[in-house]
Amino acid sequence: KELKSAEALLMSAEVDVEEIEGDEEEEAIQLTASEIYKKAGLTLLAGTALVAAFADPMVDAVGNFGKASGIPAFFVAFVVTPFASNASEVVSSFIFASKKRKRTISLTYSQIYGAITMNNTLCLGIFLSLVYARGLTWDFSAEVTAIIATVLGMTVVGASRTTFPLSYAPPVLAIYPAVIVAILGMENILGWH
Repeated sequence: KELKSAEALLMSAEVDVEEIEGDEEEEAIQLTASEIYKKAGLTLLAGTALVAAFADPMVDAVGNFGKASGIPAFFVAFVVTPFASNASEVVSSFIFASKKRKRTISLTYSQIYGAITMNNTLCLGIFLSLVYARGLTWDFSAEVTAIIATVLGMTVVGASRTTFPLSYAPPVLAIYPAVIVAILGMENILGWH
């Protein structure tokens, strides 16, 4: 009985997601270009206000988490925090991928690819701007080199085709741990800072 009610709940959730997607497509068709730009600009401003309001408490919480758990700051910044901040994209990717159709799998990959590119380029741009504008000490050569190499590598992969075979999954999944190891190697073996 519980299994049937869980299946019914799951089916209704899938229907709701499809209805929401359909509603978004209808709404996008009804908006003019200027309305889309206005809505996008207001959404960006609202997001910026939220980030400004919660950035300092989030940094404090992440720092306190690192101290309380005994995890080094590097791993908190480059391993734990990205998983927490991208949790919504992971969930939506699983929802799309669970439909097991070529279009939704490609959409999942595109969503992940776009999120990685956006996170890396936007954060790197803001970071480099702050370092330059404030005259901060440069101590991040290994991290920046790894980010740029990853973005360029994924650009080549993403631009090479529109659909991706399953054989691409293991190398793509291996990129993140390989980059973490590369950063550690560049800092500890090569002495880059």
